[in-house]
This record gives sequence, structure tokens and C-alpha cells, in this order.
Amino acid sequence: MGTEYHAVHKDPRQVNLRVVLLFPDLYEIGMSHLGLELLYHILNLKEDIWAERAYAPAPDLEEVLRQQGLPLASLESGTPLHNFDLVGVSLQYELSYTNVLNMLDLGGITPLAAARGRQEPVVIAGGPVCSNPEPMAPFFDAMLVGDGEEAIVELAEQVRFWRQAGGSRQELYRALENIAGVYVPALFEPVYDTHDSLREMRALGSRERVHRRVLADLNSAHRPPRPLVSQVQIVHDRLNVEIARGCTRGCRFCQAGMIYRPVRERDPESILAWTEAALAASGFEEVSLLSLSTGDYSCLPTLLSTLMDRLTPRRIALSFPSMRADTLEADLMEQIKRVRKTGFTIAPEAGSERLRQAINKNLSEAEILATVRRAFAAGWQVLKMYFMIGFPMEERADLEAMADLCHRALGAAREVSAKARLHVSINTFIPKPHTPFQWERQLSRPASQERLHLCKDLLRHKHIEIKWNPSGQSWLEGILSRGDRRLAPVLLTAQRLGCRFDAWTEHCRLDLWAKALAEHGLQADDYLRERREEEILPWEHIDMGVSRDYLLAERGQAWEGVQTPDCRRAGCLDCGVCDWQTVQPQLYQESAGQGRPARQPAAPPVEVKRYRLHYGKQDEAKWLSHLEFMQVFYRGLRRSGLPLHFSQGFHPLPRVSFHGALPVGVASCCETVDIELTEAVAPQAIQDRLNRVLSPGLEIYQVALLDEQDGVPKAPYHHFTVSSPTPVFDQDKAAAFLESREFFALRKKPKETKRIDIRPLVAAIHYGDACHVELVIRLRERDNIKITDLVGAVFQLPEPTARQLDIVKQRISAEDAPGLMPGTVAYGQ
Repeated sequence: MGTEYHAVHKDPRQVNLRVVLLFPDLYEIGMSHLGLELLYHILNLKEDIWAERAYAPAPDLEEVLRQQGLPLASLESGTPLHNFDLVGVSLQYELSYTNVLNMLDLGGITPLAAARGRQEPVVIAGGPVCSNPEPMAPFFDAMLVGDGEEAIVELAEQVRFWRQAGGSRQELYRALENIAGVYVPALFEPVYDTHDSLREMRALGSRERVHRRVLADLNSAHRPPRPLVSQVQIVHDRLNVEIARGCTRGCRFCQAGMIYRPVRERDPESILAWTEAALAASGFEEVSLLSLSTGDYSCLPTLLSTLMDRLTPRRIALSFPSMRADTLEADLMEQIKRVRKTGFTIAPEAGSERLRQAINKNLSEAEILATVRRAFAAGWQVLKMYFMIGFPMEERADLEAMADLCHRALGAAREVSAKARLHVSINTFIPKPHTPFQWERQLSRPASQERLHLCKDLLRHKHIEIKWNPSGQSWLEGILSRGDRRLAPVLLTAQRLGCRFDAWTEHCRLDLWAKALAEHGLQADDYLRERREEEILPWEHIDMGVSRDYLLAERGQAWEGVQTPDCRRAGCLDCGVCDWQTVQPQLYQESAGQGRPARQPAAPPVEVKRYRLHYGKQDEAKWLSHLEFMQVFYRGLRRSGLPLHFSQGFHPLPRVSFHGALPVGVASCCETVDIELTEAVAPQAIQDRLNRVLSPGLEIYQVALLDEQDGVPKAPYHHFTVSSPTPVFDQDKAAAFLESREFFALRKKPKETKRIDIRPLVAAIHYGDACHVELVIRLRERDNIKITDLVGAVFQLPEPTARQLDIVKQRISAEDAPGLMPGTVAYGQ
């Protein structure tokens, strides 16, 4: 972590503003998020700004930090959070709120903005949940509402100017509120009546409402084609390409569909050019086209076929997020599966057509089943389907219809594939701010549990796998989603009680949340209840563009079961977002006669060339597991541009033979790997091209062309140098070990602990001093042991001490091995 390919490292003496961007979840989650990476690169384009990153520590790391009194620090430079000028927090979902507070606490930053000193960082937030900023408002100096590509630079420049001028926090707040889309919580004061209902949101600054920042043209925001490439496995480990922002389908439950309007598409030519450049710079083997409704992208057929013609020869797969069933045409499926069949998901959301009409999910059962048949006829074996329960107008018949639809879908699938299976995901509906359902009640926990159990019973089938979000987490998310500023002290108390990772079932502690609510005299039901239409809502001073009148009209249409058409086809519906001067839909049309490119002919047979690479794995790279190293090496090969030969089958990979696997934490300067190319390349050129693009700690020392008869390299001996930061090696123990006829040690694996004789494994021990030894190890067909465990057993070291050893595998030839005096200790060598 921190050594990702394309991570930015600068000299702190050459910049005058240091920024750290926080993602309040695990690294594996945050590294998959496109928005944080986008802002990271935009800020780092400025020579005098250095943006770094930090992610929420897992509970075990937090425990170590607190025990040792260490602050949470950035990945790139290891700088504690409290030493930055500007801290930017990505707020993507409500159940990450306690992680935010925990990160500030671990980073040495005062959580409440009002109590923060002038020398402490300016703390800002952005992301979709800033559409209702109130529960988290007291913790931030400013919060960005809307698109951040332009605003983040303006915020950074203003903070830098304020730092240099030596102004007060109040002066900073007055300056920040002049930036479009920026909400300064200190300049708004909620006023409650005697019944604890919000009477008004009193403006203390120059603005009574904050209007969402809208990036009118996505093509105007420059994103460098240098995506961060993690060296460890992350959740969405692929090249993410945003092709459009916004959605006009108008699903009434969907907050994203309301707050990201209008639809703005990227130029298809720029998408193709950026994707090509980013793939060459990253080595990813999969591309994901992102948007709220990817199937609605105007030029998708041509974009898709052109992309696949370019990606297929390099065995790069293409995937989509959840797609609408009515956009999944047969030719689109054929394009997707040209390399491999990636995940396939449709989201009916509701089981009955009546309920789908009410929520404006305009899909018929016939369209859904036709899509299912096409998918399985095209070769898919598994289909994911998403549903929600608890819509305000839902009845038992709707839940029965959901189960019936799934069984019908499975039946349709198994008509064409005997292996067909369904994965069904069920979540409880949560009314979200700025949607037509923002006034509706949310199901209570008991009611949610009852409906979930009913659905599970109705869906029971050996070919249907069911997953659901626990009702308790939906209950908590519902409280925070429509919460007000009175929840801020509850959040702080919950964090101090130990609430962390509330979106993770194994970590969510509802008992602690109930205690925190009770401590501050708040009732959960007050936040889950139906709201009166004349009531002032806690987020009404935030203008996301869609008018209140439009939302009320849509709410009425929902209860009447009346559908609202898509405005890109039916014309403007007067939702309030577009001003038709700057903010308006931006769509691209395929030019007349453009058509789809012809499928490229199959490549002719090639003569494969095999090369053996001798390489080292040191420094940071020694901490990669073998599986992680394989992925890193594959991507380095792709970045090199060498003519790779690929395997066949479901998941094509470069043809590579790895000879041996190093234990995690052991470095080496004598590893070998064989690669196959489709044409001859000079060995020196291979070495140079790979060394330019491999990750830190990996280096190619030599490349040789192999003959057909060259087999797997055999090394009967391994030579290790071992160093310890403290004196731990006892020469008498080494001598006693070598004099013994047998010596047993425990080899521990995840599912097995075995007692094995390690004496035959050791050919020689060269004793330098109490901090330095060398060992020559024989290899046998079975019952080998990790070098770390072997050294620990020979010198009887505690496991934590053995883990601190610096072990390097050195080059040794079979001819040298007999001269190593097996069975003796060689001193001072």
C-alpha cells in the first residue's frame, strides 16, 4: 500500500499545500472508487500541491495504532493526518460516518470543527450523502454539494491563500461560501420548536440555500490516463471508465437518479482514446463501462463493438454494472462474451408490474424473461437479480409476485441451460432525501425481518441463492439518511463506544447505537416516520436541482400507479434541473451511416518463442504473496507492450511459467520465470521494456531465448542470508542442530499443523555473528518448510522475533553446493 503503480510522490519542500484524501472504508473498497482517484490526479496535476491518500484501518490495525500511540498517516509519505493543510473526506454512504470520526481521531484531528485550532487542517467533505449534510455537518469546515472536478481545485487554492494570509477560521468560512456548491455548516443554524421539530434553517452568511455544483461538460475535466494500479487484490480490480453521468429513467426510489441529473455523456472518441492510453499505462485485463444506466448511452453499439475489436486481440474483457433488462440486446451480449463472460445483473427492484409502475421502474415481466433467455442462450450460467422490499405501497401479493418472477426466470433459463442458477439479492427500501419518496415511512425492524423471512421461504430452491441486507443495518441507514444535526453528538458517542464499519455485518453493533441514541434522548422512530408535506425537512436548504413541486407530483403519481416517461424520449418534464443555457442534457448521436465496424478476421497461427527471465524480488515487493506477485507480473507484461501469447479458455492469461513461490516477506535475487511471445524479440529489449514498467522491488537481471528441449530449471539447494535487528542467533544452538540425527518442527498451514523432521533440509549453516547467519537448504519432493519457520525452529526463536528477520535468497549453483561442508558450522563467513 502506497507503492501502487502511478501513485504520486513529491518532495514536500517543493509544494506549498499538502492534501490528504480520506476514504472511510478498507483499502480494498476505497481503491475501487473512481471519484477519489479522479480528485487525487486532478490535484496532483498542480505542481505546488501534493495530494496523498488514507483509508480506514481495519480493527486489528487500529488496535496496534492505539496500543503503540501511533497516528493514522498517509500512504505515500507516512505523514500523520494532523500535519496536512487540507483533509478531504469522501462521503459515499451513511454507514461510514463513524469511520470518518475514527479516522480523524486516529489522525490527531479535533472532530468538531468549532473546536478546531487554526493550525489544524481544514476538513472538507464531498460525495452523494452531502445532499443531506446535517448529521455530519458539525465535523466539517465545508462540504461540497455536487460535482467536484472543478470545485476541488478552487477549494484547495482558497485554503492555500488563507494559510498564507494567516486569517481566522471565520474569514476562511466567508471565503469558502462564495465557491459555487460549497456548504459551510457554521454559517447555517437549525432552529427547533418546543416539540423538537425543525422550525427553520437560519442562514448566518450570505446565502439561504446552497445550489449543487454541476459539471456541465464531462469532456472538460481532464483525467490523466494513469490509473492507480494496486499491488494487492481489491474489490473492483479493473479499469473503470465513466461514459456518462446522470439518468433520466426517473425511478422514484433512486437518489442517484435525482441528484446527478441531467444526463451528460462523454464523447465516444474521447472514451476510446482515454481507454487505450489508460490500458497501456496500467496493464489491466478488464474494462468496466460505468454509468447509472450504461445501456442508455447513445453510442453504445458502436462504442462497444469498436472497443471489443481493439481489446479482443489482447484478451481484455469488458464488463458492465447492473443493466436494465430492456437495454440488453442479443448483439450486446455477443460483444461482451468475445473475451470472457463477465458478471451479468439485472435489477427488476419489484416483483409485480403494479409495483414497478408505482416506483417508475418501467419494465414488463415479458422484457425481463426475454432478457433472461437471451443471457443464458448466449452462454451465461449465473444471473444476478436485485429486489427491494418495503416500498410504501407494497402488499403481500407483491412479495409473492417477486418469488414467482424469480422462479419463472429460473425456468426460462433452464429451458436453454441445464446449469442455470440465480443469485437473488434483497434489500429493505430506505427513503432518501431529494426523491419523491423522501416523505414516506420506512419499515420497522420487525416488519422488515418478517418480510425478509417470507421472501426467503417463497424463494427456496436449490438453484436459487439468496442474499439480503440485515434489517438492523437498513434501520440504522434509514435513521442517518434522513437525520438532522441533532444526530451529530449521537455519532460522536457511537464512535467513542466502539462503533466502526457499520456497513459490515460482523462489525455493526446495534446495541451501542441504541445506547448512543438513548444517551442523547432521541428516538429512532422519529427518523423513520412518514413526514408531512408541509414539514421543513433538514436538507431543504440544499438545492440539488430537482424542484420540490416536481418531487411532490411524482409522489402523487406513485400512489396512483402512473408512470412517468424518460425525458430524453418524451421531452422536458420540467423537473427543475436544466437551465437550458449551461446545464442541460449532453447526448451524442452516431453519425449517419456510421454503422458498426466489421468483425476483425481471426489472427493467423503464430510461432511461439519462449524466454527465461532471471529476476529479483526485493524491498516492498517481498511483501507480495505469490498470487499477488503473479497479478503484478501479468500487468507488467501487458504494460510492456510485448507481443504476448495467451492461454485459451474462460479466463485468458499471458502464457507464463512461474518456477517456485517465495514465502511472504522473503526477498530474492535469483528467481526465474518463463514467458511466451508470438514473435522474436531481442533479450536485451525484453529486459529493458519490462524494467521500465515493473512495480517497485521487481527487476529483470537477465533474459535468454529457450530451445524446445529446455525444461524446468532445477535447483537442489537454496542459499539464504538471514539478518536480525537484534542479537538472537546462538552458535551453540546451530551446532547442536547440525549434530542431531533428527530435529522436529511444526509446519503450520490454515487447515493443517504437521510435525516434520527438518534436519535433512539443512546442508550447512554459516555463522557470522549473533545478528547474521547463512543457511544452505536442500529441497525435497515433500515436507518442505518456510525458511522463516525453519530458522525460528533451529534457533528456537519466538514467532514475533522470527517475523522480524530480514531473509534474502541468494544465487547458488549445484556445482558449488558440495563445497559447503554439510553437517558443520562455518564460523565468520
